[in-house]
Amino acid sequence: MKFLKTLLLLIALVIGLVGCDNSSSKANTREIIIPKSEFYQYLYIQSVNDQGVSTKETGKLIKDPATVQDFIRLVNRSVVMVPKTEKQAEVVKQLDKQGSYIIALGDTKSMDKITYKIYMLKDGTIFFQDTMKKEMTYMTVKKEPEKLEKAKKLLSINF
Repeated sequence: MKFLKTLLLLIALVIGLVGCDNSSSKANTREIIIPKSEFYQYLYIQSVNDQGVSTKETGKLIKDPATVQDFIRLVNRSVVMVPKTEKQAEVVKQLDKQGSYIIALGDTKSMDKITYKIYMLKDGTIFFQDTMKKEMTYMTVKKEPEKLEKAKKLLSINF
């Protein structure tokens, strides 16, 4: 009988502590999984020049499937959220700044079949396309400048 009372008290205590948990921000986050990642053989990256204009010199096609898969492994499983405020969503305006990149993954060189987009911004924020829609829905919970630097090194980006 004493064991049962102790067990019930312990259960009540655990339920009470869980109810007091203030980590509601984690409820709206998740790890992004890039769909159909094994199909991507090409990666196209585009940035802008110092005038904010995209040119041939600020774009690059990666044709090596191993490099494409290495990039996917680098950004896959990033912790993301749906931006809660307009201010968070407006961060994407950094795309017109040198050092930010639009990345398209594709299964063909012409990027006309299976594609997936990622925006890597100069401040380290990464935006991901919704896995079911063709719109940019998710952004990283925290800035990840180290991933941006690793991606630039991996893809030999000098623009």
